[in-house]
Amino acid sequence: MTEWVNTIFGQDFQPLFYVLIFWPLFLLMAYDRMQTYLMFYQQEEYDSVRFIAWIKRHRAWDKVASLGLGAAIMCTLFSQFQGQHPIFAYLEDASIICAVVGLIGGVIKSRGNRQSSKKPLVRTERVARINRNAVLLLLGGYLLLTIGALSFPNGTRLVLDSSLDSWMNPLQTLDWRITGLYLAFLLGVQLTPVFLMGANKFLEPYEARVQARFLAEAKAKFALLQPTVIAITGSFGKTSTKTILQHILSSVHPTLATPGSVNTEMGITRVIREQLNEDHSYFIVEMGAYGPGSIAKLCRLTPPDVGLITAVGAAHYERFKTLETVASAKFELASATAMKQADNPVIINTDGIPSHLLDPMTETVRANYIRAGKEGALSVASLDQKEDGLHLIIAEEDQEHKIFVPLYGPHQVENILSAIAVARSLGLPFSVIRASLKSLPQIRHRTEVDRSGPIATVNDAYNSNPIGFEGALIALNAIVKPEGRRILVTPGMVELGAKHDEEHKRLGVIAAQQCDVILVVTPSRIPTFVAGIKGVNKDHLTLIEFSSQAEAEAWVRTNVRAGDAVLYENNLPDLYESPPSF
Repeated sequence: MTEWVNTIFGQDFQPLFYVLIFWPLFLLMAYDRMQTYLMFYQQEEYDSVRFIAWIKRHRAWDKVASLGLGAAIMCTLFSQFQGQHPIFAYLEDASIICAVVGLIGGVIKSRGNRQSSKKPLVRTERVARINRNAVLLLLGGYLLLTIGALSFPNGTRLVLDSSLDSWMNPLQTLDWRITGLYLAFLLGVQLTPVFLMGANKFLEPYEARVQARFLAEAKAKFALLQPTVIAITGSFGKTSTKTILQHILSSVHPTLATPGSVNTEMGITRVIREQLNEDHSYFIVEMGAYGPGSIAKLCRLTPPDVGLITAVGAAHYERFKTLETVASAKFELASATAMKQADNPVIINTDGIPSHLLDPMTETVRANYIRAGKEGALSVASLDQKEDGLHLIIAEEDQEHKIFVPLYGPHQVENILSAIAVARSLGLPFSVIRASLKSLPQIRHRTEVDRSGPIATVNDAYNSNPIGFEGALIALNAIVKPEGRRILVTPGMVELGAKHDEEHKRLGVIAAQQCDVILVVTPSRIPTFVAGIKGVNKDHLTLIEFSSQAEAEAWVRTNVRAGDAVLYENNLPDLYESPPSF
């Protein structure tokens, strides 16, 4: 192929011929790869430190295209020694085949990763900005690499020390430009995530200005409307409690709550700008803690009239390292609530906060605390999980109130009790609370039970924590038919930090005791969970391991039978379950 190029255009045109062939193909491959990396970068919330850690952890660098380009480099090296062996004359053409196959293989790998993803790339305005700048960096970076490659030695002798000159002579007189071009392509492929992170870094000042403008608009609108703010934080239970509370309050006054799991500053800002209006009497704000000071910052945006701390637990151990640090972060909410007005109520779920932390924190952070739970102003006198939901007796001082809530899992009782405590602090009578709870819809993907068909399911796929895991297992046992099997599908939990192995082993034992079939997804990530299951001596217990959630769900569809009940406990995002293969 290269001979006719040399014949028609001359030897000096040959490197440009390679540029014309490979530039379009390389740019296609690099852009396609960039979209795949951007999908995972978005899942890491554009945090470059976490993104780099993810790449290292999963070895998510290019292999297929790099292998092809590496082979092309070797071919061009040996092709320059054509006089040594006849076969070397064909290696230059072989290098083109290797490079083309490698780059096309890279495109196929990238698209395969995107197609198998559970959470595709969301094409936001920010993504468009990052894309544009990353492409410019890619073009600029590769242009420099190409110019550098074309500057490689081409038949020129270098003056060396006489003792080295004769030995180095062949290397000095060969044409290294084609090899340099392939090397430039190889570097360009591997630098794709760097271009992506560089584009994001370049945009930081602009993004900061945009966010500052949105934040100022939200603060101005909030100050004008001044709804009663109920702020909720906790290691777990935030979203469920928020949903329950919104249902109760909406029965008496228009109530807005941050949707889904929106709990960051910009997420709350967007809700204020786009959804909050003068009709809303109550604004329920879920607040996420991503480090010390996070809650305090959110409270400056929406100063709380009522605070609620649902739990202090191991759910964010990976971020905070110790429970004491978790507790300090959560109790920033109590401090902010009291700061707005000293007698503003702060509800704390005493059952969700370890006793060795509860008293020290309430003594250190002064506020008007209302305790819900054991020995609190409100407590659960009786709990009965039935097939239709939770039947409870709530004790309040010297009175008892019977209520029915169509939810499942004893862990939901803490969320229900916390929501009732907030409603009572706002003056709602128990008759209104009881009536509204009776019509409460199930909370999507949070111990959500479906008994409409011959197979009952418990969908607890959104995240997972040790308390919720145990509660979902109890719900599974409550809905299974006498002739049915209790089937658990789980990839385990994340963000437990140092507690990861300990909690998984404990829950493995519990799962083995309460299930008949356990399908473990990505068992290599949770070996102690598997060990805990295997350590239980129980007849008729089936343990099957799968590499993906899709495979486990396919097994369920094929093997489930009437009367069975299936619990889907957690469903990991691509960052954890499906490491990419490039």
